[in-house]
Amino acid sequence: MTLSKKKKAAAAALCLSMLLSAAAGTAGAAGTLPDKLKNKSNGILWAETEQPAKPAAPSPLDALLAQANTVPLKAGEMRVVYVNDAKINTLDSLNISYVPFSYTSVSAAAQKLSSMGGGALMAPASLPKDYVLKEAIISPDIPFSYEDGYVQLREKLKQQSTAAGTKVITKMLPWSGHVTTLTYTRKGEVLSLRAEPASELPAGVTLASLPGDKDQQVQVNGQEMMFTSFGPHHDKLKSQLQWRSPDGSREYTLTDTRNTVQSKAELLAMAGSLTAQ
Repeated sequence: MTLSKKKKAAAAALCLSMLLSAAAGTAGAAGTLPDKLKNKSNGILWAETEQPAKPAAPSPLDALLAQANTVPLKAGEMRVVYVNDAKINTLDSLNISYVPFSYTSVSAAAQKLSSMGGGALMAPASLPKDYVLKEAIISPDIPFSYEDGYVQLREKLKQQSTAAGTKVITKMLPWSGHVTTLTYTRKGEVLSLRAEPASELPAGVTLASLPGDKDQQVQVNGQEMMFTSFGPHHDKLKSQLQWRSPDGSREYTLTDTRNTVQSKAELLAMAGSLTAQ
């Protein structure tokens, strides 16, 4: 699994747009909704283009990255590749790849997370009828390109590349943070619960609400949450529920797919039933 600019839950669920907006607030207090979920802006719709009949030839950047990533990674390993060439790496981006830990039981994932110092794994005690766990994943916390950790790593690699006189530099990275994803299935229907370290958006960056998205603030056991019914621009995703742990340290995202038939009430019940494993 390779990530360059993205790390957050519900890929394709929420876009990050550089829009004029108020600065994001500080971490929410216990039981409150993070300001970044309240202050959304109208999204910029990506233009849909017809896919070419044949795959495009690899770009010079893709070719260099493929060569640098030839050696397979093992579970728990993470690697970064930086191409120090403005003409090839036009976005001046990092290529970060990793192999997560994958389990078929919540208890096994909980034991691994605890052994890594990630605390208790939170899982729902209440599930809609007939849903079963498909996979429990533990991943590292990958920074966005606008975050300090990303910028600092890029500048460090740029300096090392320049000093060594090499265009491509590759480094193994230590595991950073803990992101857990629990995926439940029922006859092709999918529910996914992701937990990750809480974060705030920098000034000038907002979450984008795309056309057709409908947000509603709800409360579950006194905890404020944001329930979003998605419009047509989120691929297979139907809805999303986001909230922060009472102590403000973790953020949760619960999503379902368009073919699901469970109710909003069942999603809220899932969110309200999280129990330490």
